[in-house]
Amino acid sequence: MIISHRGVSFDLPENSLPAFNAAWEYGVDGIEGDFHLTKDGAIVCIHDEDTKRVCNQKLIIKDSTLEELKQLNLSYKDSKNSKVKIPTLAEVLKVLPSNKKIYIEIKCGVEIIKPLINELSRFKIDSDQAVIISFDEKIIKEFKLEVPNYKAYWLYSYELDCNINNILNVMNDIKADGLSSDNKNSKTLIDRIIDAGFEYHSWTIDDIDIANKLISWRVQSITTDNPGQIQNE
Repeated sequence: MIISHRGVSFDLPENSLPAFNAAWEYGVDGIEGDFHLTKDGAIVCIHDEDTKRVCNQKLIIKDSTLEELKQLNLSYKDSKNSKVKIPTLAEVLKVLPSNKKIYIEIKCGVEIIKPLINELSRFKIDSDQAVIISFDEKIIKEFKLEVPNYKAYWLYSYELDCNINNILNVMNDIKADGLSSDNKNSKTLIDRIIDAGFEYHSWTIDDIDIANKLISWRVQSITTDNPGQIQNE
């Protein structure tokens, strides 16, 4: 599967509705977005803990209301005023085709889990469409306790001296369905994860040769900033 990282963020503001809609036009299998919980309990699609990088004004997400965040415009490259707003999870789910997937990366704490489950239920997003991903082991463990029928992948930044046995122990403990990593070189890691009964997914891969190598190594999805080129290959 080809997953569009934060939508088509080469040409459009990352994690925005235009970027996600552009990804669907490329025919990708799914999108990946980053999500935080606001002060008033809304779930918004933004990567950082604050809005400075993507809006040129700084509001802390957890200390701001949805109304306050919606006053800001997302910036992109030379544009300081794109008129594009930070979307809510609800707005992203509304443009999710019924036959496509969404990888929901949780960027805050466990407090987002119950509101997230409520939104998935409200929009009738079933376990075939939505996957939760997080670097935080506690997020994966708590989410799987609440809704074990949904898949959750643990995000892991690859290190040359990583202890694969320790990785597998963590995955078993938190009941993760798979590992998602930036590993581009270790076939051994991929083999060990898959042979242990887990899924294996790769991010963020923009090079065609690396993508093809990983596919030959049995990875089950590739998240990319360049979905047009990767998808066409």
